[in-house]
Formats: sequence, C-alpha cells, structure tokens
Amino acid sequence: MIKVLNQYFPRRWAVLLVGESLLILLALTAVVVWDSGGWPPASPATGLALKAILITLICQVCLHYSDLYTPNSRPSGAEVLARLLQALGIASLVLALVYWLLPQARLSTGLVVVSVLAILLVLVGWRRAMDMAMQWAHRAYPAGERLVVLGAGERAMALIHELLQYPQLGLDLIGVVREDRASPAAAMEAQVPVLGGLDEIDQILSQHQPRRIVLALQERRSELPTESLVAARIAGVRIEESPTLLERLTGRVALDSIRPSWLILSSGFRKSSWLRLYQRATSIFAALVGLVLLSPLMLLVALAIKIESPGPVFYRQTRVGKASRPFNIWKFRSMRADAESVSGPAFAQANDPRITRVGAWLRKLRLDEIPQLFNILRGEMALVGPRPERPEFVIEYRRSIPYYEMRHSVRPGITGWAQVSRDYGANLDDAREKLEYDLFYIKNLSVWLDLFIVFQTTKIIALGRGAR
Repeated sequence: MIKVLNQYFPRRWAVLLVGESLLILLALTAVVVWDSGGWPPASPATGLALKAILITLICQVCLHYSDLYTPNSRPSGAEVLARLLQALGIASLVLALVYWLLPQARLSTGLVVVSVLAILLVLVGWRRAMDMAMQWAHRAYPAGERLVVLGAGERAMALIHELLQYPQLGLDLIGVVREDRASPAAAMEAQVPVLGGLDEIDQILSQHQPRRIVLALQERRSELPTESLVAARIAGVRIEESPTLLERLTGRVALDSIRPSWLILSSGFRKSSWLRLYQRATSIFAALVGLVLLSPLMLLVALAIKIESPGPVFYRQTRVGKASRPFNIWKFRSMRADAESVSGPAFAQANDPRITRVGAWLRKLRLDEIPQLFNILRGEMALVGPRPERPEFVIEYRRSIPYYEMRHSVRPGITGWAQVSRDYGANLDDAREKLEYDLFYIKNLSVWLDLFIVFQTTKIIALGRGAR
C-alpha cells in the first residue's frame, strides 16, 4: 500500500494510474510513427509531444470520471470494458470540442480515431494482464504486512471491522492480544484469532513476528506493556495508535476511538501563514473568475426562478462560520418561498416536496451554490472547507457530538472533504460522520488536499451525484 494525502491506497491503484498514463502516451506515439511510415515523424517532435500529452490528460480525466480509478472498487471484466468505452467516447467528444476551439492542437481525424481504438485495446489488455499478475502475486506471496492489535474491546473491534473492509491494502491481521480484564468474545465472534493476554506479549511477538502493532486498549494507563513495546520498536516494528490507522484507512477521524491525548500529540493541525495566505488568495481568485465566467448563466437561472414560482431569486440564510461567528449565506432559491413557514428549520430530504422543478435541477447541478462566491469575496467563506451549518442545528450538535466546535477553526467552504467522501446527510448520525471527515480535512490541511477536493467536486457535479 502507499500513503497519499495521509490516507492509504492500494499499490494497484497507483500502478494503474501511472501505468495507464504511460501506456496511453506509448499508444499515441506508436500510432503517429505508424502513420508517418517510420521514425522520426514528419511533424516536429515538440508539437506532437504536446498534442499527445493533451490527449492523455483528457483520457485520464474521463477514465477517472468513469470510476476506473476508485481505490476500493474491483469491477468485473464486463464492467471495465463498458466503463472504458464510456470514458473514451466522452474523451472523443471533449477532444472534438477542444479541436474546434484550438485548431492548432488538432491531429488528423483519422489519426484520432485510430488512436482512440489503440488506447482501448492497450488498456483492455493492460487491465487483464494486471489482474492476472495480481492473482499470481497473491498466490506466490500471500502474506502482506503482518499486524497485531493490542486490545479486544470496542476500540479494537471498530478497527478490525475497518481492516476487514480493505483487504487490498495488504495488511495481514494476525490476531488480537486481549486485555487482562477484557473478554475476547467480540474478537472470537468476528473470527479474529485471540493470540493471548498482555502478560504473554513477549512470547506472542517472538512467535508471530509482526511488522506493525496497533494500540487499541480500552484503558492503557496501567496495562500498556511498555518495555516489550520499546524493545519491538527498537527492532524496527511499527507501533501506532488505532485512531491513526483508522484515519489512514477511512479518510476520517473516528470520534469513538480518539482520546484527547491523541489529538494533542498526533501530527497535523498545522496552519502556517503561507497556507492561510494561499487559501485566501486562491479562493478570491476563483470567486472573481467564477463570477465573470458564470454571470450569463446566473442571469438565466434568475430568470428561470422568477418564471416558475413567486418569491425572491436569492435565498439568504444564517449560518455559523469561522470562530462560531454567524453570517448570511447566499443561494439561488430552490424551494418554495414559504418552504419553512410551517415546519421551521429542517434538513432537505430525498424527493423533498418543498423543492421546485427548477430548484431540483439547480441542486442536481449545484448551481444554487453559485451566489456563495460573494460570501468568499466578503471573507466569510473559502472555496474549500467544512460546509457551514445553521445555528439551530449547531446548538444541538454541540450538545450531542464531541469536538464539534473544532470544525469552526477554519473558514467554511463551498465544497469540502465530507461532501466528496459521503452522501448528503440529514440527521444527527450523519452530522457526526460528517464531522469525522471535516476533522480529517482540518488535521491534514494542505494545498494538494484542496486541489484533490476541487477535482473530486467537479466529478460529482458532472455525474449529478449526492444532490437533494
């Protein structure tokens, strides 16, 4: 497995991503050489290289949008072929538009068609070869990174449940070491071997030779086998707490598993002056560019709202921002003007009857969020960050969800890690899970994480996922 943006991904994902980029470039080069009748081709090499890179980037974006690089997904051969055909079909349409706008980037029509077919054949063969190679490697070298969990209580079981969801990461769970007072019933029910008690830790480590030990004890103040763990650490064994591994497995900070000491001592939560300046500058730039480019669309949306239903075009609502300061968020109105006159503040639901027909399309395409670009210019929001909640809900969340106030340590965003990682939430449990993703974002704040969230957001908008 590899670690990207402090989250674990299977090596297969990285091999597919990098390998297919190179294969697309090689396929394009082969087609150009074949068309030219030999090497070097008639066209300048620099121009051909730039055109090939353009085609590769467009193809890779379309492959990603077709869920061919989802880390934990293993589609069947028929599904892969269908998604490849869909992705390359869309890539061909995008290339046609690009060539119409930029004629100088064009390859000949016949060459593009042959290139797309060559890319399809190469990728189908590559994916098939990858699957066969992975099956052979698993048979020849079945063991992954050997892992032992210290603890057999609720914390340990929460970790084990997640570990079993990610077998492709190569973490080979040997078993658990029960606490002296803990019952191993839960571990046995989960069919996880119980290797012994903490008083047998030296024999267990000597016999099973783990490469990673995860601390998931319910209470460890008087139980932690310090001397044995120090000796294992010096011997090169990786030792970490269960919240750290859970974070890297799931992309969220599991509230049930963390202690205040872990929050205090764990890495992350760095907000340098440069990073704050970058976020503010890029948010303002994106807002200005967005308002200029989208102004004709905003006029059409405003006209459609006025034609369909009486009431204002814009909807203003109080939300809680950075440092718990309230502010007014702006949206295009997607509900009836009297939507909350009877019910009061309420979550939007699937097939919500309060949403107008125009509003349904606005929400599906996220066009109702465009006026929040004005909130960015006012300094109340950023492009990326936790989504701001209404004060009525925040009061309840503060009472019911630990560490909820931490999400107000940064500016709220138009999009965020929770929005690209999970579906729409509409109750207290969903709010709790959203906070876990928001804490992951705040803890691992970086330029690359912001860019990844923006990229994932464009995919969600393009596919119309998660809207209500």
